[in-house]
Amino acid sequence: MPNARPRPYTAAGLLLHHRVRALARLAAITVGGILLILGLAVPALAHDQIKGVYACGDLRVSLCGYGQVRDSHQIIDACDTFKDGQGLYVKYTLMGGNEGKVGDANGSAAGCGIRRVGSASAPIVRFNVCSDVALYPDACTGWIWA
Repeated sequence: MPNARPRPYTAAGLLLHHRVRALARLAAITVGGILLILGLAVPALAHDQIKGVYACGDLRVSLCGYGQVRDSHQIIDACDTFKDGQGLYVKYTLMGGNEGKVGDANGSAAGCGIRRVGSASAPIVRFNVCSDVALYPDACTGWIWA
């Protein structure tokens, strides 16, 4: 009685088996390589983060200025863009918990308050932008994760 089940170790069966295993290995190596590249590249591809605060003008809904984190989370900018006599500042937190504040010393005149406060080992991790409102509590954005 002939065996109805194909023999697994025929020449054609072995060739097919080796090709499938080779393709599976190639796919695993390719996927692993892509994940490795993405995993190593994402921290190096630091992005800039910018946020404006809207609390100026007669109705307190105009853009007062903006804060920005840039240069691999090491530099913070505070830019007052609304000529109203109110200051603008940015509060920040570094990895490790240190906090600080950078203001735009010249108001809405050209130029911004710019400081390198972070480093590769202690980058800026969050910030918020505030308008220094006279006679009222300062108007601030929520914390933005950088």
